[in-house]
Amino acid sequence: MSLRWKIVLLIVASVIIAVLSCGVIVRQSAAAAEDDRMRQNISKQLSDAIAIYSDTGVLTLNTTVDDPQLPDEAREAALAGQSVTIRATVDGANIIWAAAPIEVGSHSAVISVRASTAESQALLDSIDRAILMGMIGSAIVIGGIGSLIAGQISRRLTLGAQAARKIAAGDTTVRISDVIEAGDDEVAAFAEAADSAVQRLSEKLDSEQRFTSDLAHEMRTPLTGLVNAANLLEEESRPAELVKDRVRRLQVLVEDLLEVSRLDAGRAQPEFAPMALDASIRSLLTTLSASGATTGHEIEPQLLAGDRTVVTDQRRFERIVTNLIVNSTKHGADPIRVCTTPHSVIVEDSGPGYPADIIDAGPTRFVSAGGGGMGLGLVIAQGQAKLLDMHIVFSNREVGGARAEVFLPEVDPRSAAAPEAVPTAGERTPRGR
Repeated sequence: MSLRWKIVLLIVASVIIAVLSCGVIVRQSAAAAEDDRMRQNISKQLSDAIAIYSDTGVLTLNTTVDDPQLPDEAREAALAGQSVTIRATVDGANIIWAAAPIEVGSHSAVISVRASTAESQALLDSIDRAILMGMIGSAIVIGGIGSLIAGQISRRLTLGAQAARKIAAGDTTVRISDVIEAGDDEVAAFAEAADSAVQRLSEKLDSEQRFTSDLAHEMRTPLTGLVNAANLLEEESRPAELVKDRVRRLQVLVEDLLEVSRLDAGRAQPEFAPMALDASIRSLLTTLSASGATTGHEIEPQLLAGDRTVVTDQRRFERIVTNLIVNSTKHGADPIRVCTTPHSVIVEDSGPGYPADIIDAGPTRFVSAGGGGMGLGLVIAQGQAKLLDMHIVFSNREVGGARAEVFLPEVDPRSAAAPEAVPTAGERTPRGR
């Protein structure tokens, strides 16, 4: 239920409770006053009839002596010397009685008079109808006014939520306070606070992106010379092998940093073309095995996509799957399963599984919860997936081990709007493994 209708229902319920409370008080007061009036009138009528009877011996004003329908309670009180009024029901009709003692000849008797309460009840019924109509009318009028006011608040919050979704999608130039109407209330204050937080986060993310780009470019020039120098080492010694290994690792790191900076800057342009899914994965696994990336690891392919063809950038798609497999070789345990379905590609291992922060929000750069590495492999995989209109879900298997599922696009990416290349804030806040 929307906030608008919650506010309207609260207002209507408050009006109904208030009107009912006041109506009950008014109704009880009116009933008590009407009862007092009827008792006074019937008592005066009986008093006048007793006076006339004492002077003339004639019963007047509808009085009777020893009326058999008089309630026993009133009869007993009158015989005890009291003048009483009492309500009772006679033949299904509500009656008010007045009774008093009287001397008839040599013995005591009870003189009484009765009157119908129908007129009084009709008055109370009209009061009840007036309360009901007032309650309905008030609920409609005040509910309508409340709906207009709540609608304005709800509309402003809806516009703010739409702006927040654009910010979450990566457009940090949007400001919530610009899309809602200006005002001096809690909604405007919340919008200003949210804009301030977005501004601070945007500055922090821009600084992080600039650092990544600058670091990669600053390292690239000296690294080129270092690579050339390492290639000149011909001796088969342990120090030479160590230098070459470290240079290769540094080169991979710089290439990863450059890839991340290109994704951040939105310079990556995918080249879409049809790709046979199973054939591509089979070829990729062969290439990884030949390059030594999976040497010493047990890879179990389960290619079940059949003749599924995906329109994508094959080089970037294979980079996604490669990074997931390499991550499993580094942080997981054998066997490593690579499965295809008509809708996704799944990479599973038998290791300790992904950390909770990756499962909750996804990977981030420069953080590797598995020990070692810079956490860039999964970040690049996620950025490339977004570029190709895919998305990756990280989870852990019930029997143990990490599980990453790459969901393929349902439609041809070439016919859709170009996806945003810059990773969103939500993709950069999670931790990487």
